[in-house]
Amino acid sequence: MPKIRTSLWIPVLVVFAAGTALPLCAVSAAPASKKPATTKAPAKKPATTKAPAKKPVASKAKVTVDSPGSTVVAIVNGEKITKHDLDEAMWARAAVPTLNDLIDKVAIRQYGKKAGVKVTPEKLQQKINEFKTKLPPSMTYADFLKSYNLTENQLRKELETNIYIEEAAAKNVKVTDSDLSGYIKARHILLQTKGNTPEEQAKSAEENNAKITALAADIKAGKISFEDAARANSDDTASKEKGGDLGFIKRGIMVPEFEKAAFDLKAGEMSEPVKTTFGWHIIKVDKLGKDATAAEKEDLMKKIREERIRPEIQSIYMKVKQDAKVQRFVGEQPKAPPTPAMAPPKAAPKPAPKPAPKPPAPKAPETPTSPAPPPPPEPAPQP
Repeated sequence: MPKIRTSLWIPVLVVFAAGTALPLCAVSAAPASKKPATTKAPAKKPATTKAPAKKPVASKAKVTVDSPGSTVVAIVNGEKITKHDLDEAMWARAAVPTLNDLIDKVAIRQYGKKAGVKVTPEKLQQKINEFKTKLPPSMTYADFLKSYNLTENQLRKELETNIYIEEAAAKNVKVTDSDLSGYIKARHILLQTKGNTPEEQAKSAEENNAKITALAADIKAGKISFEDAARANSDDTASKEKGGDLGFIKRGIMVPEFEKAAFDLKAGEMSEPVKTTFGWHIIKVDKLGKDATAAEKEDLMKKIREERIRPEIQSIYMKVKQDAKVQRFVGEQPKAPPTPAMAPPKAAPKPAPKPAPKPPAPKAPETPTSPAPPPPPEPAPQP
């Protein structure tokens, strides 16, 4: 949503014209007996000033959708732009896509209500509170609304639409204890391959192999715990301070060599050194998904549910868009593409955890800029 630009004041130079009457003396040549002719100096004219030109005044109050059309929204070199001008431009450029968006939101709310979703004031307030927690620390809720020229009621309407489609999708997603069987809780130690040339990398890999083999032997002998060895040696900065803890992972998110070694282990077992494109690892499985504690199970099931809701939201959106019976009097109704058959969601493979990259070389300082505010919440997925 475009911002309302603040008024730009153009300095007006006020010229004061001061007129000063000088006495004009006329002396005539005459006999001495005669008094010289004299002329009276004309009375001084009072100095006059021109009234300063009036500056156009823009509205200091916040401009909203309910402001009158005559409200000034900007001033450019003394020329006013009114809300009516803005409305006309927005209508010409954005009426059709905006109407499309409104139609989708109405259809989503109708679908949600039909699915039994109820949006209570308490539920909506909870959604707003969650939204506030996602704002940058330097931005307040009021700052966000001002940055996007939104009223709180407009934001509430957007979040209300989100609740309808999210809860409708959640009704179609089932997660049971059997879904936990595909997860393991693992930790690892990574010795990353370093070097810029093939020779340097080969030497680094050889040294790391010897080092991680010795580490594995010390862990097996009880000389050091896996967790302490990870803290002291691992190059994976994301898990290092947590004793190499990766949390619960599932198949399909790690590189193949790492995944095979990890999922071949039983709870409490540690792997032999494993080589991947990132370096050498040793992996330990703490527990299987089915053995998760009550708190871990709750978190894991929530994670699985959120992963499955995303494609379900997209599926509902496409169905709602396709099935809606719409009578339009502005623009044409866009044709929704056919709803694709939804296969069970499968996460794309991800690489094994990598250590943090080296910090870049220092650069010359740049002109500081204000951080961009976060985007407004998306009310519904777009195709």
